[in-house]
Amino acid sequence: MRLLTFLTIFCISISASAATVKDLYDVAVPVEDQTEESRSDAIGGAFQRMLVRLSGTEQVLENPVLMGEQSNAQSYMSSLRYERGTEEQLLLSVTFMAGPMQKLLERAAAPVWGSSRPRTQLWLAVNSDEGRTAVGPEEGEWKAAFDGAMRRRGLPWMFPAWDLEDQMALPVASLWGLFEEDIASAAARYSSDGYLAGRIMAVGGAYSFTGYIHHSDIRHSLSVQADTPELLALEIAAEVAEKLSERYAVIPLAGIDNNELIRVTGINTFADYRALLEYLSANVAVRDVVVVASDRDEVTLALDLTTGWSQVLDSMALDKKIIADEEGVAYVWQR
Repeated sequence: MRLLTFLTIFCISISASAATVKDLYDVAVPVEDQTEESRSDAIGGAFQRMLVRLSGTEQVLENPVLMGEQSNAQSYMSSLRYERGTEEQLLLSVTFMAGPMQKLLERAAAPVWGSSRPRTQLWLAVNSDEGRTAVGPEEGEWKAAFDGAMRRRGLPWMFPAWDLEDQMALPVASLWGLFEEDIASAAARYSSDGYLAGRIMAVGGAYSFTGYIHHSDIRHSLSVQADTPELLALEIAAEVAEKLSERYAVIPLAGIDNNELIRVTGINTFADYRALLEYLSANVAVRDVVVVASDRDEVTLALDLTTGWSQVLDSMALDKKIIADEEGVAYVWQR
């Protein structure tokens, strides 16, 4: 089903922009002490967390090729160190190498999701001692919970300002009632790629979330329960990551000739030329870029891809740096 989505998505118009996830290959996991046994267990946990973050889906933890490499996790690392987290919790911070991790996922025929990812607005209301309130950008329990959860899954995100304009556009009662037209109108103020809207209720010492994610043509309902704010935020972030990775992660296609010849116009300076090559080479689905011809403001490029060209285009749609020309026979570089 995931592959079918990717192969057909090129026909869908996407009007989003991307955010670049920093520290995508850095993972910090809790560790009991600095013994070799604890460190080995923590490295295995960090390896699994990195696989999920890079693919966007927990399904990779069922991939025999990837799980077979867990014992070799140290060969994919570039550094590790101990540090203290909140409440002086001991953490093992691991940095993985981008190239080897991407090649491993490709070899395992698993999805690969690059660092250019859609930003999600969080429109959330929660019942508290003060009644129903909006969760805003100020420091607090829920902000910290969602910050950790979204970072863990490599998801760019933002809270609305909840200033007077937001409060007038979307009263808390409308958000709590999940009035979709009001939420969409308020969300249009911000230049992000989609939004998550919902209400959080404390029920018998636990928490429940009811809401939905809206992104481009995606509209997915969510209903989640958990014992703590941190666990609830993790469950919600996981649902968001799973849905977005279905759209934007790239799945290598084995046994298919994935070479593509493209013409790109708008190359007016050497800086444009270099930026185009660097941009294409950085894409997780592009193995190699070869310049075939250059004529004035146009270059012809041969691309060696891990998947079909339509999937590559879809993964780059958020950036809006390469767009089809009016005739649909070439592409225009938008630096």
